[in-house]
Amino acid sequence: MFEVEIKVQIQDLEELRDIIRYNGGSYKISLLHEDLYFNMPKELRDFKNTDEAIRLRKSEEFDKNDDDILLTSNCYLTYKGKKIDSTTKTRQEIEVMIDNFDNMKDILKVLGFQEVLTIQKERELYNFLYQDEKIEILLDHIPLLNQYFMELEIVVSSPQEIDDARGILFKLLDRFNINKDNSITKSYLELILEKQRS
Repeated sequence: MFEVEIKVQIQDLEELRDIIRYNGGSYKISLLHEDLYFNMPKELRDFKNTDEAIRLRKSEEFDKNDDDILLTSNCYLTYKGKKIDSTTKTRQEIEVMIDNFDNMKDILKVLGFQEVLTIQKERELYNFLYQDEKIEILLDHIPLLNQYFMELEIVVSSPQEIDDARGILFKLLDRFNINKDNSITKSYLELILEKQRS
């Protein structure tokens, strides 16, 4: 599977929520993510150079309209391939659900994988139908950056579908009065590491 994704920084979260709802988007769920990123063992390739990632995620789902009651908690191990183009964050993604975060973390460390950084993410997920495509709209707050972002995502099964999906996402971005040039291709991990180095 390939995740076609556009990300932009946003200033007014409530205004964007209103725009999404006005255009037919519907709130689905809120999530709290704890994402632990790893690099390969030292003698193998360096993800910083290959633009890949291994992520171990704790994900808690809740409904912000129902007293923030926790609905479910899951863990995932995800491989993210290098970005496919220069205008979006499109990449191959392989994800599996796991039963135990700490045990998976221990397995990776025993195998020589190196911990890079843990990122907390507060997220709202909206469903959106545009040009007959089901699009996920994610409104994110990243505490380590103290910034808000919007991600637009379509998942496709083959590389031949990527161009069409990318075009649809940029048209939707324009509908939200956000210029294509504001698209950010760096991951949250890259943005945070850059901030820490500056």
